[in-house]
Amino acid sequence: MSGKGMPSIYDIAREAGVSITTVSNILNNKGRFKPETVARVLEAVERLRYRPNFAARSLAARRTYTVALSALLTPESFDPLNLQYFGAIAQVVSRSGFNFLLHISHDRESFERFASTGICEGWLLMMIRRQDERVSLLKDLGVPFVSIGRPDEVEGIDVVDTDFEQTARLALEHLLALGHRRIAYLAEPLEFGYSAIRLRAYRALLREYGLEENADLVAETDGTEAGTVRALEALWSKGEPITAIITHDIPALTVLQTLKSWGLRVPEDVSVIGCSDSPLAALADPPLTTINLHVDRIAEAAAEALARRLQEPEAPPVYTLIPARLVVRGSTGPCR
Repeated sequence: MSGKGMPSIYDIAREAGVSITTVSNILNNKGRFKPETVARVLEAVERLRYRPNFAARSLAARRTYTVALSALLTPESFDPLNLQYFGAIAQVVSRSGFNFLLHISHDRESFERFASTGICEGWLLMMIRRQDERVSLLKDLGVPFVSIGRPDEVEGIDVVDTDFEQTARLALEHLLALGHRRIAYLAEPLEFGYSAIRLRAYRALLREYGLEENADLVAETDGTEAGTVRALEALWSKGEPITAIITHDIPALTVLQTLKSWGLRVPEDVSVIGCSDSPLAALADPPLTTINLHVDRIAEAAAEALARRLQEPEAPPVYTLIPARLVVRGSTGPCR
């Protein structure tokens, strides 16, 4: 293979024993060739696992001026906060002179199929998993992208994210100041980067404040309402009463309803704090204390990072964390 990394069109030509022009024409369905020549080229493509650099091809021929936002959404994972992200990012991208596409995908195949068309000059990725196949795929394709979130491996990629370590600190210190010590953490699926980062920060902060790390105070929801209720029941079955809960906003709404159905008062008996300031947070009963993530600032930083990557492909990667702020409402109060 020429150099390091993914095979190139030169490798395919050498493997198939034909010219580079022949390979290019066959892959682009141009011209007429003997069936055995086409078969040799396609066999070489399969054998070497070649993927064309659609971004380079598109930019060399023409500019599409189109940027896509990829989001992983299921009915269970829907959060009105996502709409705020979509709107803010679309506004910034359009203001920069680019067309904007929103691509909702549920699996690698659907994302790969669209990303490989070369329609989009660059991508913004949301809802990042710790091992996110979209990241590796776009790297292989040579398509510029910015990750709005942190996978486990961030080296060499542009990252814009909330400072989730700070969100955990804001939530925990708020509860500690109210006198709480039995503080549970109800995590969203830990396959997502933000959830794992926040849980690690919660544990580190307990150690920092000299509090016991108690596995009985941590549970994981699958993101569904039923899954959140099961996780909450597991927390409540472990012994000593819990006086406060930290979780994401959408699970927090289920937590509020469930605690009320159990005859517990919020915040008199249990304080609940969310971590994303969803549009639904202020409408909860009681209104949810939470952490605002500054969606507009994240959108601005991510769009700027992608524009820079498109203009300067060899520039050093960007790593930007946006600070959050505490929003105190009615779901937290003094420990009694």
